[in-house]
This record gives sequence, structure tokens and C-alpha cells, in this order.
Amino acid sequence: MNQMRWLNRSQPQTLFSAVLLCYFSAVLLLFGTRIDSQLARDIFEGIVSLFASDRTAADLGDSIIPPAVTVLLVGAYVAGGAGTANERRWGHWLCSAAAIYAAIATLWWGARTSFELGIIMRLMFDALLLVLLYHPMSRNHRRVWFT
Repeated sequence: MNQMRWLNRSQPQTLFSAVLLCYFSAVLLLFGTRIDSQLARDIFEGIVSLFASDRTAADLGDSIIPPAVTVLLVGAYVAGGAGTANERRWGHWLCSAAAIYAAIATLWWGARTSFELGIIMRLMFDALLLVLLYHPMSRNHRRVWFT
């Protein structure tokens, strides 16, 4: 039985760096941003306003869902990083999905407010994670070794 690894130094440098960046992004979400909880609330209110007929989005915006989106994103980063370190295909896809969601949400937030330095830095981290995950060295390693 294989023991779970949090980091795997036998992977290419790009993939190893992507795993580290996944964990770093999760820590930033937990401790360093105030954008994501407001961003999650705005996204949730926008989605609810499309489908809610008898309740308003403002009524539903105070529920547990917006912070849960941030918690789910943190979980996706951590689980995706661990899955990628253990050479699991689902881990790579989970990292990718979390990074894509975060990049789109950050772009949407920046377009709605203004592109301040914090938003640009967050977007750079998300883009860097995607570049590392889809670098040719990472893709070749994933194609051969991931199950």
C-alpha cells in the first residue's frame, strides 16, 4: 500500500511547483483575502437572481453558501495538490478546475470594481498555476505516470 505524499520531488519541477502553488493559494484564500468571500457572495447572488422567483437574491445572499464556496475552493486546492503529488488524474483536474474558477472569478471581480494591485496579483498566481499545470513537461509526465 502506498503512503500518501503531500509533495513529490520525483515529479518534474513544473509539476512540483504547481503542487506548492496549490497549497500556497489555499493558504492565501484562508488567511489573506477579503475579496473571495465578497466575490463568492456576488456570484451566488447573481446565480440566484437568475433562478429565484419568490425570494430575492439579497435574502439568500446571507446564507451559508458564499463562505462555503471559499471553503470548497480551499478544499479543491488542497485535495488537488495532494492528488497531483500522488500522481492521480483527478488531482490534476481538481487543481485545474480550482485555478480556472479562481481566475474567472478574479477577472469578474476586477471588471466589476477596479483592477487594483491585489486583484492583479491574485490573477497572476492563478495564471501561473495554470501555466505550470499545462507546461509540456507536466503534460508529458502526467500522460505517462498518472493513473
